[in-house]
Amino acid sequence: MPKILSDAGKGIPERKSTMAGYASEVAAWGTDSARYERYTSTVAERLADDDTLQAAKREWERLFVDSHGDVFGDVDVERPRERLFVDSLYYDYVVDSLIRSLERRFDFRLVNPEPGDNTDALAVDFRSLHEQIVGSDAIDDAADAFLDAVGPGNLGPAFLRTLYEQVISAELRRHLGEYYTPRGVAELAIAELDPGPAETVLDPGCGSGAFLAVCVAAKRGALADERPAAAVDAITDTVFGIDLNPVAVRGAKLSYLGALLPLLAEGDVDEVELPVFLTDALGLTRNDTLDLGGRPIDLTVDHLVGNPPWLTWGALTESVRDAWRETYVERLGLLQQSGVEARLGHANDDVSVPFVWACIQRYLANDGDAAFVLKRGLTKGPAGRLFRTGRVGDRPVAVRHVHDFTDLRPFGHDVDVGAAVYTLNSGTDTSFPIPVTAWTSRGGSPDYATVDALRATSDCEETAFVPVSDDPASSWVRADAEDRALGECDHRIRHGLKDDAKEVFSVDRERLDDLEPDHVYPYLRSKHIVKYGLFGHDLHLVPLSSANEDNAAELRRETPATYDYLEANRAALEARSSSWLESGTFYNLFGLGPYTWSPYKVAWCRLGYKPHFAVVSTVEDDDLGEKPVIPGDHCMFIPTDDEYEAHFLCALLNSTPYQRCLDGLTDGGKSGLSKTVVSQLSLPTYEASDSGRRLAELSMAAHEIVPEHVDVSKREYNRTTIEALDAVQADIDALVEDSLTGD
Repeated sequence: MPKILSDAGKGIPERKSTMAGYASEVAAWGTDSARYERYTSTVAERLADDDTLQAAKREWERLFVDSHGDVFGDVDVERPRERLFVDSLYYDYVVDSLIRSLERRFDFRLVNPEPGDNTDALAVDFRSLHEQIVGSDAIDDAADAFLDAVGPGNLGPAFLRTLYEQVISAELRRHLGEYYTPRGVAELAIAELDPGPAETVLDPGCGSGAFLAVCVAAKRGALADERPAAAVDAITDTVFGIDLNPVAVRGAKLSYLGALLPLLAEGDVDEVELPVFLTDALGLTRNDTLDLGGRPIDLTVDHLVGNPPWLTWGALTESVRDAWRETYVERLGLLQQSGVEARLGHANDDVSVPFVWACIQRYLANDGDAAFVLKRGLTKGPAGRLFRTGRVGDRPVAVRHVHDFTDLRPFGHDVDVGAAVYTLNSGTDTSFPIPVTAWTSRGGSPDYATVDALRATSDCEETAFVPVSDDPASSWVRADAEDRALGECDHRIRHGLKDDAKEVFSVDRERLDDLEPDHVYPYLRSKHIVKYGLFGHDLHLVPLSSANEDNAAELRRETPATYDYLEANRAALEARSSSWLESGTFYNLFGLGPYTWSPYKVAWCRLGYKPHFAVVSTVEDDDLGEKPVIPGDHCMFIPTDDEYEAHFLCALLNSTPYQRCLDGLTDGGKSGLSKTVVSQLSLPTYEASDSGRRLAELSMAAHEIVPEHVDVSKREYNRTTIEALDAVQADIDALVEDSLTGD
């Protein structure tokens, strides 16, 4: 990455790495301050009869509702739209005041200070509104004092984030889907793109300008030998931002200026026009002409970067959803399966991936690249399938690298979702394995203020993502997770029931009339076991409770018909050749003991390679009623008295890392899943930790889903994609992968 120049030595104090140094100054402008109270109470009073202010509110509300929809349906704030307008206006007042102060201090003029400059998106002069509400002299004096306290070199996205959080309530921010990106994360993304001096970069959802500021700083380094005015022109000709929130655009302009200050401080720059535009980057609600320097510009860029909006599909207005359908859904292949509203973002999830796909189609050069902050969970399950297809319409798009923040929370702990920086190459197919840098906690809270701070406070290791099948769009897991699935098995693996006389012990339902039901049980063959469930069962005679038991007298006395049936088949039973059956009664069985009658068993087929594991307990048979299930000769199982332990083990064994490990142990061939093979896996004793309970509960959920889909032929079942089951499996895979990789 090009060197990011220090502001020191240019009349600008060195940037602080945290907000601690001026938190009190920012708080003095927050919602508890006298300034906030005076400004917002004045606005609230004038809204009742001030035509100019009312018109501004209507114009702002029109833009806001058209672009964001009614996202405040269940927000716990009184009159949320008015509250957001008033607070947004105050935030804009503070930010614009600081821009004016910078103009005075560094003797330049910002040509386009208003959010609506350069587009027709919003015909409101906010600066004039502020002067009417407060008065220009009061604005200038307060802003100059504030700038002295904070320092020009600290006016960037981190400062704006702190200020925004001081002014806009957390409840309102959450409903807006606004998650401001820490500088360290933005530096990782820009470093992946490494934009040259003449290469163009666009953040189509720029927010407060975190990526713009980092990119400007990087370009300053690359243009260090240029005159300041020439360097400013080169940067503003190549680094662009778009956002639909007016206060975000104003904030992004301040961040942009903050990154330019070392050049502006040289004194040979009279005017600056910043290419940050208020409009809809996707052209869904409006399609403004972007004007810069009095001429329209075409934004086909070399690089895309950003943190797209994480708004839910359901939060958008019907007109915006219609625009998605008409503009992008079919053209870009956004509809992976059935039901547009269920699939765009998957079941009311966010629309960040469709946003990225549309921006790639709309702005990115055919051989360009992109780096976006998206959910880590896109690597697994149906919710991320669109992303993993690697196709934007007819254009292939490859995932080149991933910065995986695992269980870290770069947006703060109030945003309970994993994140990653995905770098994409346009025009090429994804090649596996995909290089991954996995970031993990060093014990405390990582510092995201800069990349250097992040490296100093967290650990990272190089690994890779691989697909779980030959289909690149299938879930991806870390390549090293399967190796870590090897380890100690804390459980004894048992062989299923062996009788060597199927013709005697298998019971047709017609024969039930000739036998007492006491010793007839549901019996599992390999064909009956599917992942997380059973596909039917047979009936089997089990006249013993344990191998080598001598219960002939009891059997003759209590179930004479069963004993007579066995006696009638004595010759066949005594002719069995297995040495395991030489002792005991003539109807002796092998693989039968207290473990057979355990309340819960994790069962699988030991022959061939069919890595399907299911928890079995009892079944409700039409003729026998509820009875315990007996795994058969071709089965192995782990017995347990604890339902949670059984499902915990089943989740591990059915997870992708364990399945891939089994692939490696058996080469996927016919050697089967013997006790020797499975006992090489790490199958720990169950502990009721949060992750252990969650895995068990996910397995239980999967076992509830499977029975709803087994009323078809086995062939039809094997061809069926069960989305609900896929979603549960994705959650299981994520938990197991995290536990194996120590995240």
